[in-house]
Amino acid sequence: MRMEAYAGTLGIRNLDSALQLFLDTLVDTNRDHRFFVDWDKVERQVLAHKVELNILNSLIGSRNFDRELEDILTKYPQVISAIPVLLALRGTDLKVIEDFQIEDSDIAYYDFTPRRLTGAERVSFVSLFAKTGLARFFQELSSRSIQDYAMGVEVGLDTHARKNRGGAAMELALKPLVYALRSDTVDVLYQKKFGALKYSHGINPPSPLADRKADFLLVRRGGRMVNIEVNFYTGTGSKPQEIVDSYILRQEELARYGMGFIWVTDGHGWRGQRNQLKKAFKKLNFLLNLHFCRKGLLRRAVRDF
Repeated sequence: MRMEAYAGTLGIRNLDSALQLFLDTLVDTNRDHRFFVDWDKVERQVLAHKVELNILNSLIGSRNFDRELEDILTKYPQVISAIPVLLALRGTDLKVIEDFQIEDSDIAYYDFTPRRLTGAERVSFVSLFAKTGLARFFQELSSRSIQDYAMGVEVGLDTHARKNRGGAAMELALKPLVYALRSDTVDVLYQKKFGALKYSHGINPPSPLADRKADFLLVRRGGRMVNIEVNFYTGTGSKPQEIVDSYILRQEELARYGMGFIWVTDGHGWRGQRNQLKKAFKKLNFLLNLHFCRKGLLRRAVRDF
C-alpha cells in the first residue's frame, strides 16, 4: 500500500491502523432509496400495453364474460399481448398441463403474439381466462382499472430484478465520486471493455486486455490509465481469499502494461476477514472502502498514478 497517501488523507500511520479504520467504517448495505422499485421500468412496461389494458377494462363486472371476451378477441385480437402481465408473467407464450388428474393430459400452448385469431384460438383464450381465474378477477375482484392492477403486477415482478440492481448498486454509489474526477486532462469510461479505448481515445489496448471489462477506466491525457474495480461483499458467493487474490492478480497484470489499479470494496461480509484484508493492503497499492473514498483518498489515489 502507498502509505504516504493514506497518511496524508486519513491521518493513519501504518498498515494496521489503516486496516482497523477500514473495518470500523464498513457499511452494512449499499441500497439507497431508489433500490426497491424501478418506477421508470414499471411505467414503461404498463404503457407498452396501455391500449390493450383499456380495451380489457370493459370486462370489469361483466355478467356475460365469455361472450364479451370472445367479441373483444374478434375485434381487437391484439389484447392477447397483455395477458402475460395479467398473469404476472414475462415472455410471449405459455405451456401448462390441461389437467393434473388425467394421466395422459395434453399440454396446452398459448401464443400471445398479436395476430388475427381463428375461432378455435378465441375459444382457447376464453378457456385460459376461466382456468387461470382471470375471468373471476374481472367479474368479482376488480372494480376499477386493469391498468392500475397491471402497475401493481409490474412492481411485484420488478422485485426479481433487485438482485441485479444490488450488484450494480455499489458501482452507482461510487459513480458520482469517480465522475467528479473528470477534468480537461482526465476522462472516465464506465462499464466498458478495454477494447473500447480504441474507438473513444484512439488507444490500442494490449490484446490480452481487449475483451476484459472494467467498472471504471480513467484515461489521462497522454494515454496513462487507471482501472477502478468495485464490489460489495455480503459474505455469500465467492470466498474472500479468491476475491482478494483475483484483485491482486488484476493489479499485477495491469502493472505489466503500465496501468494503475484501485480496488474499492465494502460490505459487512468483510468483518471477520482481517487476514485476507491485511494481505490485500500489503499487496495492493490502493484498497479503499466508501468511507475512504468520501474522505478524499480516491482522488488522491488517482492523482498518484
